[in-house]
Amino acid sequence: MSVLDRLEQKMTFLRYPRLMLYFIIAYAIGFVLQRLPGDLMNYLVFSPQLILQGQVWRLITFIMVPSSDQIFLALITCFVYFSISNALEQVIGRWRVNFFLISGIVIEVLFGFLYYFVFDGLGAIFFVTSLNPYYLYAMLFVIFAMIYPDARFLFMFIIPIRGKWMVFITLAMYALDVVSAFSRGYAEYAWILVFMIAAAIVTLILFLLLSGYRPGKKTSGRSKVVRMNSYAKNSARQGASGFGRDYRHKCALCGRTDRSNPELDFRYCSKCQGAYEYCSDHLYTHIHVGSGAPGSADSHES
Repeated sequence: MSVLDRLEQKMTFLRYPRLMLYFIIAYAIGFVLQRLPGDLMNYLVFSPQLILQGQVWRLITFIMVPSSDQIFLALITCFVYFSISNALEQVIGRWRVNFFLISGIVIEVLFGFLYYFVFDGLGAIFFVTSLNPYYLYAMLFVIFAMIYPDARFLFMFIIPIRGKWMVFITLAMYALDVVSAFSRGYAEYAWILVFMIAAAIVTLILFLLLSGYRPGKKTSGRSKVVRMNSYAKNSARQGASGFGRDYRHKCALCGRTDRSNPELDFRYCSKCQGAYEYCSDHLYTHIHVGSGAPGSADSHES
């Protein structure tokens, strides 16, 4: 059992639905406020100096700072982030997506303070107000691409590229943002980009370590079909009579069913030896049942 598995059992409140939607709504409100007359956004941006003076709401409201001033890009950003977060909830579970987002915000705040203290007195304090979770949200896409390295993604909505390459392309684009800022003479802004990207990468690495992430071996399509057919036959034997069973799907780890929790999705695990089905919260977080496979129960890895 990984560290995140144990935390999930203790911090069940993080299963709050569609947390990313609220972040996107905050982003949209910030985009509108930025276009209104007056200096409303100045009361919401990240400012360590003012936070230390008691304006603690800035620890949260900085997520409203838009990463672009173009409405089309803002709409595309909101749509993509919501779609990716919603898809990830179906793969790794709602709790883990929420944990990633919240821990990422905390880490970004810490990096914002680090930036403030490192560059104090160098005339770069103003740029810390540009802190926003743009790169943190983008890491959700990196996680999705790591889970499906052979899936094809449309780079710039046109060019099909496999997930494993999209990870490197995404990081290369971040590096290009920094180099571009330095080359145009915006050294202070370039450094805040460095700190924002570093915070996002640290969040990703921490998430993977706590998840007990292990690059696993691929499972052939044939073995998946065999196990699905095996599951179907076992289910028919156990439930044909209808006695003692009022559900169709049951998680082998937590015991929840499609009847007790109809909002959950249930899938077979292609890496477990046998007919084992799990809910969407535990499909990618359980210990595989097998004969010595990495992460399996027989290999005593979690």
